[in-house]
Amino acid sequence: MTEFTNGYKELDHCRVCKNTDLTTYLDLGNMPLVNSYVTADDDEKPCDRYPLAINYCPECSMSQLSIVVDPSIMFKNYFYRSSISQTFVNHCAEYAENSARRFSFRESDLVVDIASNDGACLREFKKQGVKVLGVDPAENLAKIAIESGVPTVAKFWNADTAKQLLADHGKAKMITAMNVFAHVDDLDSFLTGVNTLLDDDGVFAIECPYMFNFMTNTEFDTTYHEHLSYFLLKPIKHLVERHGFEVFDVMTMNIHGGSIRVYVKKKTSKAWDICYQNIDKLLLMEEETGFHKLNTYMHFSEAVKNIKEDMVNLIRSLKAEGKKIAAYGASAKGNILSNYCGLGKSDIDYIIDDTPEKQGYLAPGHHIPIVAFEQLKKDPPDFLILLAWNFSHELMNKTSAYQGEGGKYIIPIPQVKIVPE
Repeated sequence: MTEFTNGYKELDHCRVCKNTDLTTYLDLGNMPLVNSYVTADDDEKPCDRYPLAINYCPECSMSQLSIVVDPSIMFKNYFYRSSISQTFVNHCAEYAENSARRFSFRESDLVVDIASNDGACLREFKKQGVKVLGVDPAENLAKIAIESGVPTVAKFWNADTAKQLLADHGKAKMITAMNVFAHVDDLDSFLTGVNTLLDDDGVFAIECPYMFNFMTNTEFDTTYHEHLSYFLLKPIKHLVERHGFEVFDVMTMNIHGGSIRVYVKKKTSKAWDICYQNIDKLLLMEEETGFHKLNTYMHFSEAVKNIKEDMVNLIRSLKAEGKKIAAYGASAKGNILSNYCGLGKSDIDYIIDDTPEKQGYLAPGHHIPIVAFEQLKKDPPDFLILLAWNFSHELMNKTSAYQGEGGKYIIPIPQVKIVPE
């Protein structure tokens, strides 16, 4: 792989199996970084844009971006906060309770969360009576986590970081990687670090968006520069086995548009039984639904183009009728969708977001103003686009008064629709 030039470098091989014969199947063009929010003073300045395309590896069925943006640009000061979504907090609570029961936690056990964000997940694990430690490169989020009682190291996770944590804290009973595995370029160093810190009979749990849902629900807006990889179970299994690990269980979950949780142990560990039925069932499903064939991915690309056309046609027709349109969720996926569809300030008056740090900024790319929830009451639109469509039920419940006064929603994924019709 080449070195960073103009903030990014080209990917010349599959990061899982090292195959160099990759094929591009989705190209969204040059896009802004999804967390590069803009101040009002910089409204007229053009934002940096980088190629955003996904390549397919025919050897291991891995999908990955064609480039890697310098992570120091993307993650040093990070705006996304996990605990803003109550749906996600509830998910973490269930995860922690289930883990405590299944893996028989003791007070002396250490749970480490890689890319721990503002500590949302570890706060739930802490309630189970174990020691916790977060690792996250975003200094602003590490500070929030520490203030909430979650010890956090503000560093990128890699083999060197793991050695230091081992010296300072000892072995970990469980290491969790929630929605970070897809962000990692050097997966080999990542897993070397896990091997270093994980107890011989410990558990490593990977949770990430699942390629099956991404494809079947046309979730193209989950494509952004932070998401370097798009995982099926097959390439994860191939990767961890190469590093002396073994998948012992897997489950799918309805979070973030559809995710997969993969439980991994060291091959030498005798602590956990392998759930062959769950593993084999998912691997067979991936094969039978065509996820090892390039043609499946090409059909997906056409479906993405259709959503863009439908979205643009709907918004422009409503604007021609004089309708007022706003949006909810200045999320990563929302920023991708609006930019790919070319929707700007002339189409969307404002975007509501519950993250205080985002309010008062302009969204990346087309610089749509980001406002607090109260704006919906002060200046209600005729239509509210749910850019954070993966939390659509939560958002519609929160805005029930808006709907009760005749407001309608536009949900863009998996197909463009108006609710209520």
